[in-house]
Amino acid sequence: MSHKTPSRPTARRPTFRAILGALSLLSLTAFQADALPQPVSPVHHHLAPRADDPESCSFYWGREDCGYVGINEQTCRQRQCCWEPSMAPIPWCFQKKDQEYQCASDMASRRDCGFMGITSDQCNQRNCCWDATANKINAPFCFFRQSTCKGYSVQSAKSTDHGWTLDLGLEGSCQRFGQDLTGLRVDVDFETESRVRVKILDPTKARYEVPEIALDSPESTARRTNVERSYAFNYTENPFTFSVTRISTGEKIFDSNVAGLDSLVFEDEYLEISTALPQDANIYGFGEVVSKSGFRRDTEGTRQAIWARDAATPVDENLYGSHPFHLEMRNGLAHGVFLRNSNGMDVMLSSKKLTYKVIGGIIDFTVFLGPKPNDVIDQYTEVIGRPHMPPAWSLGFHQCRYGYGNIDEVETVVRRYRESNLPLDGVWIDIDYMEKFRDFTYDPLRFPQSRVKALADNLKANNQSMILILDPGIPLVPGYKPYDQGMNEGVFITTKDGKPIEGRVWPGQTYFPDFMNTNETWTWWTRQLKEMHQDIGNNVHPWIDMNEPSNFCNGECQAEGSAANKKRADGDAEPALKYMINNGGRQAPLDEKTIAENAFHKNGMRMLDTHNLYGHMEAKATRQGMLESLPNTRPFILTRSSFAGTGDNWSQWEHLQYSIPGILNFGLFGIPFTGADICGFIGDTNEELCLRWQQLGALYPFARNHNTIGAASQEPYVWPNTVLPAARRSLELRYSLISYYYTLFQQSHQSGKPVWQPLFFQFPDDPIALKVDQQFMIGDALMVSPALTKGQINVNAYFPGNGRWFDYATHECLIESDNGSKPDPKRGHRYRSLSSKAEQDPIPVSIAGGHVVPIQNPKLTVAATRLEPVSLVVAMTQDGLAQGKAFIDDGVSVKSDDWASVEWRLSAGGQFTSTVTTASAAGVQAGFGAKVQHSDTVERIIIMGLNQGEGQNAPSKVQKRKDGDRASILLHKASNRRKSHNSKELPRVKNMAAADAGASGKVLKLASLNVNGAQIPLQQGIVGDEQKGQDPASGVAWEVNQQVGSLSLSGVKMNLFDNWHVSWTLQ
Repeated sequence: MSHKTPSRPTARRPTFRAILGALSLLSLTAFQADALPQPVSPVHHHLAPRADDPESCSFYWGREDCGYVGINEQTCRQRQCCWEPSMAPIPWCFQKKDQEYQCASDMASRRDCGFMGITSDQCNQRNCCWDATANKINAPFCFFRQSTCKGYSVQSAKSTDHGWTLDLGLEGSCQRFGQDLTGLRVDVDFETESRVRVKILDPTKARYEVPEIALDSPESTARRTNVERSYAFNYTENPFTFSVTRISTGEKIFDSNVAGLDSLVFEDEYLEISTALPQDANIYGFGEVVSKSGFRRDTEGTRQAIWARDAATPVDENLYGSHPFHLEMRNGLAHGVFLRNSNGMDVMLSSKKLTYKVIGGIIDFTVFLGPKPNDVIDQYTEVIGRPHMPPAWSLGFHQCRYGYGNIDEVETVVRRYRESNLPLDGVWIDIDYMEKFRDFTYDPLRFPQSRVKALADNLKANNQSMILILDPGIPLVPGYKPYDQGMNEGVFITTKDGKPIEGRVWPGQTYFPDFMNTNETWTWWTRQLKEMHQDIGNNVHPWIDMNEPSNFCNGECQAEGSAANKKRADGDAEPALKYMINNGGRQAPLDEKTIAENAFHKNGMRMLDTHNLYGHMEAKATRQGMLESLPNTRPFILTRSSFAGTGDNWSQWEHLQYSIPGILNFGLFGIPFTGADICGFIGDTNEELCLRWQQLGALYPFARNHNTIGAASQEPYVWPNTVLPAARRSLELRYSLISYYYTLFQQSHQSGKPVWQPLFFQFPDDPIALKVDQQFMIGDALMVSPALTKGQINVNAYFPGNGRWFDYATHECLIESDNGSKPDPKRGHRYRSLSSKAEQDPIPVSIAGGHVVPIQNPKLTVAATRLEPVSLVVAMTQDGLAQGKAFIDDGVSVKSDDWASVEWRLSAGGQFTSTVTTASAAGVQAGFGAKVQHSDTVERIIIMGLNQGEGQNAPSKVQKRKDGDRASILLHKASNRRKSHNSKELPRVKNMAAADAGASGKVLKLASLNVNGAQIPLQQGIVGDEQKGQDPASGVAWEVNQQVGSLSLSGVKMNLFDNWHVSWTLQ
């Protein structure tokens, strides 16, 4: 949340992410990882000399001026120069003996020597460097000269069973922002065939590292050594640099030997290391951020701060979450890099290089070799932990706002949704429900506890859920139970001397729970959640907000609540002598709008080191508490801040567009359950914008309409003639795909695979797909091409790869196969203009040939939809192949043996099979569907792509349907709806068939049909033009649509949880 004074509580922030010595003479000689160099003397560690060390600064005559008239000691030391006041006419600030100073040619290396508006003359008077070349990384025009940094050299090397251990010694002091550590150790672990970890640390003194409790690494992360590795690790001795090479291509995917940059800087509060990149590299990740460049990062000028910050989605600035991970695509192959470090940092992308500048901890890289994009995410989430499986109900639609005045307003919203036949599964209430904004309380006048409970009970009876917000700040109010218990049990973050740190948020003066304390604090938090469930029922779920943590003061507040001066621990360096990350895009102090840097956890860790973990650890504590309160029930938790969650957005077209790269980014980070506030959070939306946002937002992994206090209402029924029907249509589409979405989340739970994916995840060899971020894939099968600008009526969609694509709604073939040829950026034949008229057309969705998608008749809740019969949408490749799957369980339990995995395959010649796998060797038992609350019937099979067979290179030229036709054919109700359309259009369809027959020499007809061994007598059921019919005995009906080349089989009534087959032939 942004800083608000108590008198103007006007903006809440959304959260949605519910939710790592002798020196060798062979300078720059490269060593293979498996070739041990000759042993050398062990390194001896000692402190590097200070800027005024006698050895380099103890001389009187011949001093070379390093300053200017009036320079002070602090600025002198910042210039890495000597300081010695004297009454003699000699410089007080002077360069060290035999030290070379130079102007850094690389913008990423510059340190500011000026001030806003400084001129070149003023800069020269300061004896600093001047370069006014425009840049995108906020690099200063006036900057300090700096001494040559010689880095480290390898002093000894030892091979191990699983890698290398290298001892490094300092070759020459860099002193960029403090004293260099003179000795380092490099631990190289060949963890798996596709994963290598490189740690650079202080061997003599423990430094902060991301604690193990922060990452939920699965057991499978155990080292796998007896495998053939896909990478080679190499290093140079002097200066020490290292590289990781992909063996199959010989390409270095991480290479710290970057010309013009320091090879390695390791100081107490400043670490720097870089890697070389190819020109115009395809880099994705590093967040959380709303990037002007979109999903693909700008490699010619990016300075990305990673520091959790309460900010309403400004462009190109750090936001709520902290994710030091990126994925890169090179020549169709993917790799990823994770810096396991929770300290603040800058990531700099400039021409052909990537630089990390970190203000604490250690350097701890893990490199993932892929080679496919989804392989990289699988390998990454194996390290940081897999996404938790969400409860099925949470995949439905959610309604929220900050500013519901009382319980009556919330009840009215629920009623209006039901009256409008709009699906709704989650009803959210912001801090409005609290008494004086205190967690776990209820305003006795506006939101009486009894009525909140009554609404929760009503929602539960209708298979809906309630979600209540919780902020971490606990007000300093004696008699308020969470505060009293917290003080008695010592659960709050403190100063170094043990006094709780005071902040200020909505309830006033507050303390912040220490969620790194997994004993007392987690126990206390669990107790509060249990009492919440006792008070208003177990159908209530937490939304944890303000957990960067946000603070209305900059650092610790004074007792009266005004912003206090920053309090620093003894021994802390002055801010001017520290590296300032690009916090807020302007190098803002680290404690701006958050807890003071001098805050400490009970375990002794500093908040300066763990700040980026706060929201993450609160989420872990909340999950643990929910599991204890409701055993074996999947928790639903939404958190705003996250680590290794998109934020508040504006009701503007740009933020509609930004939402797609934001969700794709979180998919990379292993957080697939994300979404933006539909129709926008801040400001008043408008009719057209909200309509478009409802169309897109209905397909978000997490779909929620949410806005702020004081803004105009934006529930879909506010516009009954436009937004309401469009929202109903788009939500019908989402709910029809609930089984498909649920299966995607299960796959993500198993392998980290994102639910929403950029196009290149499925088509990594397509160079155009690398730069597309206004279209996206839902799983492997569906591609969405939304309208994102005002007044837009058509979408110029790109169809990646070289295979077939079909219109999901009409079944029309949009793009035919390229017969195996690779995409050519110069050829435009894989673009199509898709109609997307706001009120008439559904959002353009395409299905790739080769996939089977399960759908169900959409109802008003997920629970009701799961009980509807299943239909299967089959899109064939040119070879007549397709496959798909569904995962079914009860949608609630954390652990259960009651699950089934159903796989469908279409082979050449029209052989369609369904195969079921279960936890039990005996297979699915009778009554399984009822047990897991899911339909057990397959009612319908739709096969598209029949008339684009071998030898045809273009889709059939069908006449354009009227706008209403495409909107009405929303698959699951297509059968009945199409009858009404076809009854009027049969002559047109018949004529079209005749035209196709004249061109191809034949008309498609069903020659035979076999349903699970039973031959259907087609001749007995033929109706009219022999293109459709129904078997009176079995009830199986069929229809061949000559116009689009599809076959529809209905009434098949196969058991979803049995093995069965259907086959057909055409003539």
